[in-house]
Amino acid sequence: MDSEFEDPFENEVEEEGSFSYISTLNGTLCVVDCSEEMLVKDSETGVSRAVLALEAIKATYCNKLISGSLDHLGVILCGTDTKTNDYDGLHVLLPLDTPDKTCVEVLQKTSNEFASGKFQFGRGQVYSPYHLLWTCNSTFTSCVKKLGSRLVMIFTNVSEPHNLDPKTRQLATTKARDMSELGITISIIPLPTLDGSMFEIEKFYSALVPDHEVTNPTKDIEDLSMRVHRRESKVRMTANINFVVNPELTIGVQCCNLFGEPAAKHVNLCSKTNQPVVTVSSVVRETDRAVLLPHEVYRSCKFGSETVIFSKDDVEQMKVRSDKGIYLIGFRPAGDIKFHHVAGKSTFIRPSEAVYNGSTDFFVTLLTRLQAREKVGIVHCVPREGTPGFIGALIPQLEERDEDNEQIRPMGFHIIRLPFADDIRKLNYEPSIEPNAAQVDAAKSLILKLKAKQFSANLLENPEVMQFNKTLEAIALEKETIEETDDSTKPDVESMNKRAGKEMSLFNDVAFPAGYSIPDECRKPDYKRVIALVQNRSREGTLAKVSVADLKLYCQGVRLKVPSNAKKGDLVEAVTKFLG
Repeated sequence: MDSEFEDPFENEVEEEGSFSYISTLNGTLCVVDCSEEMLVKDSETGVSRAVLALEAIKATYCNKLISGSLDHLGVILCGTDTKTNDYDGLHVLLPLDTPDKTCVEVLQKTSNEFASGKFQFGRGQVYSPYHLLWTCNSTFTSCVKKLGSRLVMIFTNVSEPHNLDPKTRQLATTKARDMSELGITISIIPLPTLDGSMFEIEKFYSALVPDHEVTNPTKDIEDLSMRVHRRESKVRMTANINFVVNPELTIGVQCCNLFGEPAAKHVNLCSKTNQPVVTVSSVVRETDRAVLLPHEVYRSCKFGSETVIFSKDDVEQMKVRSDKGIYLIGFRPAGDIKFHHVAGKSTFIRPSEAVYNGSTDFFVTLLTRLQAREKVGIVHCVPREGTPGFIGALIPQLEERDEDNEQIRPMGFHIIRLPFADDIRKLNYEPSIEPNAAQVDAAKSLILKLKAKQFSANLLENPEVMQFNKTLEAIALEKETIEETDDSTKPDVESMNKRAGKEMSLFNDVAFPAGYSIPDECRKPDYKRVIALVQNRSREGTLAKVSVADLKLYCQGVRLKVPSNAKKGDLVEAVTKFLG
């Protein structure tokens, strides 16, 4: 059975039919325009646009390096005097490969040279956008690894490349269309212009990326790094699979992972050779210790007085109830799905034209109508061949963008795994004290005073994780010092006292008056004390002197089942027998 913390649609084998595997290895090429406008320092910040772009790319390399990602990254400079191929004005600064320490050092060195006015690769050289796209395409083609997604990010503040003739424009547009058909995405990241005017994508780049959304340029390095991170790792596609609406209508959807990169697997190493240990298991017959082959191993089940024997193929066939895919069962009100109904990790799906043409139109219509009517879909999901599947809920999610027109939530459905009847457990709540009306009113007034108008969990960062990442970065890059992390999770006591000092004092006086003590029934049981007491009295032979309450508490602590109405003699006898 699949673990509830694993994506059931991941780690598939590639085959023909209703399902196809998509590699989770991503490839990204970062293109930095080195024209005159990009190399002029800003009058406010003193940093040029090219340096801003290189620092954002360096931050992406550091994140990949620290997380141990196997994604491929590359950097191309355009508009330089030097060239690394047959085309003028194009210099491949970093080839498409997994990030390492050397890549970060090269980016830092190049950024320092641009900041100091030393241009090792030259500047202002006229280049052809068609040759740039051809170089990006050939770079992806020559990659020996199978890439699940391929992205080209162009950093520039020039709305239209210089000396662009109609023939070159047409060649670049045709090449961009061909790359789109091959699954290569082109993304434009506009940077602020020198005169403060808006970046006009309609002049040239709208022909390369027709559906591109224009975002507001930024001069902040952290904001730019976040934008690069969003576009570089928005979704991680894991599979294409059929979505069966009814026997006569089937569409194709992509299964995606929105929770970042998969964690690195643990590898056991030999203590002598430091090589990976290969585990081999065999089934041995008890009588003659002979190794059994897979087809010689059978399973059995006791049914009444008979033993029913199953082969391995029989067990696999019993798991299969339907072909793999997502099957729509019906619809329910959105309020019927509660938070405690989530029984495992969710999967995000979006339409895929690669399986069936026209899937996007029906998918968007279904999503918008469910969102408008406040409904959710109920589906039966069979993620892999030979798995029993599960019942899930389709939770619609509309696209959401921030004030800079950057996408922060994609459009699609979340498939929430729903529990079966035997998955629901009854919770035993510890006894508590019911508050009175005065305490409730004091708590409400305190909450209203301390309630933030605009709060987001993204504003708070885990200081331990941030400090750990900075330590890893310092070790990997051989830095002399480690940057300290500001703990944004610490409460602002001064501000809290200023806003709700009276309410906090009132709540403290009402909830915890003078002489207040926790009732015995609400105290946490002291199992360690009781277990030590019972064991000592048992060795001394004075177990009968232990109180009934301590004896029952001891039975709870060691998970010894006794009747709730057991008398002291029965408890002493049960504990004595348990202790041997």
